[in-house]
Amino acid sequence: MAQRTVALYKGKYIGIESIYTVINGRQINIPEKLKELRVKSQNNELFCPCGCGTNLILVAGDKNLREQHFREKNGTGEFDCTMPSEGKVSVDSKIVLKCWLDDKLAMQDIESRVPIDTVEETIRKPEFTFLSYERKIAIRYWRTRANIIDDKLDVLNGNLTGIKVIYIVDSSNGGTEGQYPEALMKLQDKQGYCLLLLVEESDYDKAYLKAVFYDKDIDGLWTENCFAEGKLKDYLIGIDNSIIKNGESLDNLLVNARSQFEQKKQQELERREEEKCLREEQYQKAKEEAEKRRIQYEREQEEARRKIQEQIDAAEKRRIEAEQKRQAEIEQQLIERDKREKEFQELLNVDFVTYPKQIRDANNNRWIKCEFCGKVAMEKEFGSYGGPGHINLGICKECDATNPLVKQRTADLSNTLRRK
Repeated sequence: MAQRTVALYKGKYIGIESIYTVINGRQINIPEKLKELRVKSQNNELFCPCGCGTNLILVAGDKNLREQHFREKNGTGEFDCTMPSEGKVSVDSKIVLKCWLDDKLAMQDIESRVPIDTVEETIRKPEFTFLSYERKIAIRYWRTRANIIDDKLDVLNGNLTGIKVIYIVDSSNGGTEGQYPEALMKLQDKQGYCLLLLVEESDYDKAYLKAVFYDKDIDGLWTENCFAEGKLKDYLIGIDNSIIKNGESLDNLLVNARSQFEQKKQQELERREEEKCLREEQYQKAKEEAEKRRIQYEREQEEARRKIQEQIDAAEKRRIEAEQKRQAEIEQQLIERDKREKEFQELLNVDFVTYPKQIRDANNNRWIKCEFCGKVAMEKEFGSYGGPGHINLGICKECDATNPLVKQRTADLSNTLRRK
C-alpha cells in the first residue's frame, strides 16, 4: 500500500491519479505531469495534507515496475503525521476514473480532490474527486458506502455554479439481500440511479461500470436492478454531461428500465392473482369433490346400514317365526301331552288284565299293576312284569320281597319244571 497518494501544493491537492491519462485508448503516464511534480518535490513544494509539515517526494516511473506514490522526505515535518493511508482499490479507482474523464472529455482543466470551498463558500470540507470547471462536471467517488453522509451530499449537490455531479461507488457496496440500501438510496435520490465501479488493478481498459437502481419487488423486498453495464471506456459523456451507453443516455435507459420493472411487477401481480384464482378454483373444485365423496360415502354407509338392518330384521323375523314355531310345537306337544295324559287317566280305569296294549302315560312311561297287591305304578317299581296273558301285570318289588304268595308261586313253578 502506498504511503501517500495525495500531496498538498500551494493549498491545492494533487492526487497520484493526476499523472495518468489515456491517448488513443491507451493508458499512460503523463510525462509533463511527472516532470512538473518532480520539480515541485525537488523544490520541497509538496507537503503532507494533514498539516504536519512533512515534505513529500514523488515516486513514479513505469507503472508495471513500481507503485506510484508520494514518499516522506526524511528530516522534515514539525508535528506527528496524522494522514491516513489510502486503500489500493480507492487509488486504482481514481486512476481509471481520471483516465475515463481524459478519454471522454479531452479537457485540460481536470483537477482531482477538489475541496468544495473552492467552488462555493462553505466551512465544510467535502471534496469533488474530480472537477472540470470549464465543462462544469464533477465526479464524487466513494470506496465504502459508510462514508456517504447526508451533509456531505447536501454540500456537493447544493453548489450554485451549475456543476453536474456524477456519484460513483465501488461495486463491493452493491447488492441488497432484500434490505433497504440506505446509503445507496441517498445517491439514487440525487441522480436517479447508482453507478458501481469494478476495477482490476489500475487498468482503465479492464474497469467495469454498472448502472443500477433500487426498488421494492412485489413482496416488498429491495432489489438491485441493473439497466446498463459494460467496460467503463464504453460509456460516453454527452455535451449536456449526461452519461451515454450504446447511444442512449442513462436517464432514458433508466426510464425504460423502470417501466419494464413496473410492467414485470404488474405481470407478476396478475400472474399471482391468476394463480390465486386458480388455487381458489381448484380448492373449490376439490371441496365440491370432497362433498360429493362425502355424500356418496354417506349414501353407501346408509345403504350398508339399510342392508344390515334388513339382515337384522330378516334374522329377527326368522327368530320370531322360529320362536312362534317352537311355541306352536310346545303348545302342540302340551296339547298332545294333555291328550295323552287324559287318555292315560282313562287307561288307569281299564282292566289291566285284559287290556291288549301296554299302558303308558303322557311321558311314555310304562305302568304296571301288581298281581298280588293291586298296586299300580311305573315299571321301575316292579321286579318282573309282562309276558303272555298278563302284558300289563307284574309283581311289585314290595310283594316280591315280602308277600308269601309270591314265594309259594315261585316254588310251585320250580316243582312243575322239575317234573317235566
